[in-house]
Amino acid sequence: MVSERARAKLNRIAAKMPRPPKKKVRSLAQLRADWKKSAIDTCKVAVDIIESLLERACAAADAIRARVAAVVDVALAAVDVAAVVFVMNGGGRFHRRHLHAEARRHLALVLRGRRRDPGLDERIVNAALDTHCLDISEPKTTRGLLSDYRLYTARWSLSDLAPARRPPTAVPDPEKQPPAGPGAPALPRPPDQEPGEW
Repeated sequence: MVSERARAKLNRIAAKMPRPPKKKVRSLAQLRADWKKSAIDTCKVAVDIIESLLERACAAADAIRARVAAVVDVALAAVDVAAVVFVMNGGGRFHRRHLHAEARRHLALVLRGRRRDPGLDERIVNAALDTHCLDISEPKTTRGLLSDYRLYTARWSLSDLAPARRPPTAVPDPEKQPPAGPGAPALPRPPDQEPGEW
């Protein structure tokens, strides 16, 4: 267990020690050449395999993408994006940028690294705004009139969602009464009993 005093002294010593010199910055092409040379020197694989590794990886990725069809349904994506943003933002209020970020995340998940059509995320955001969102802005400045500063919420509310099933509550038995607290008034005595009997 190191005391606070010893820890403070070690921190002062460490602060005074010279740091090792930073490595020289190298370009990506230099790094790739060094990695390739290191792989050739250390691996027991044919040199042509290492040199064609990038092409092999690209060919494998193309084969995998060809087997997995990526279809983007704009209407379904709009529902998904609006629902996620509604739930993730406090009070169910959000801006257009939140929808945009979620649309890009949705596309990255669905397309699995493929290039997306230009403007596809914008189409999803517009579909979400038109179909599932309600503008609740009350702009007080001219900047608040711009589309990026508008405030939205979902057209559905939490009360529209199906209520969660609750376990049935037990009906209180009028014969069984909870014990009275120390400051509670005494219960009335039944008329046919004497004080010592109860």
